[in-house]
Amino acid sequence: MSEINKNWPRWVFASISKHFDGKRQGLPLFIEGQHRDTRSLKDFIELRMDGPQFTEISRKYWRLYFEINILVQSTIDDNNYHRIHQNVGIVAAAFSDIVLFKYGDGPDDDQELWACAHLMQDTRKRQHLDIFHFGQIDKQCKLLQATVEGHYETFVTGD
Repeated sequence: MSEINKNWPRWVFASISKHFDGKRQGLPLFIEGQHRDTRSLKDFIELRMDGPQFTEISRKYWRLYFEINILVQSTIDDNNYHRIHQNVGIVAAAFSDIVLFKYGDGPDDDQELWACAHLMQDTRKRQHLDIFHFGQIDKQCKLLQATVEGHYETFVTGD
């Protein structure tokens, strides 16, 4: 078994962050774990990733699999009951193939294209873009929450 490149997880996450940041259409975007003060925001989204998972298919040929989950939060607005659905639509439209680059400022980070992660779409394997609405999360808070989740894979060679 060959070794996993120590940069792969970071390059995947940096590329995902940049991808969704470029498609958020003005919605404030936070990365899970990032310090934030959302008290004055009517809407925001939070990016979360599980993975990547690594499977060596053959010598130095790897399958990378990861899941992206974006939390959508909107304040209840008596003038626009569609607000949460509009924001979920913006987020869902951003789920597309993701170009992965070697982002960073280290010696291995040349900013070059490294791979392309494909949004998995296979109903037999239950791989599809999922949208879940949780409704009002607390009777005292006028907040609605939903998530959009997609699963991705790519194949890379390791040195």
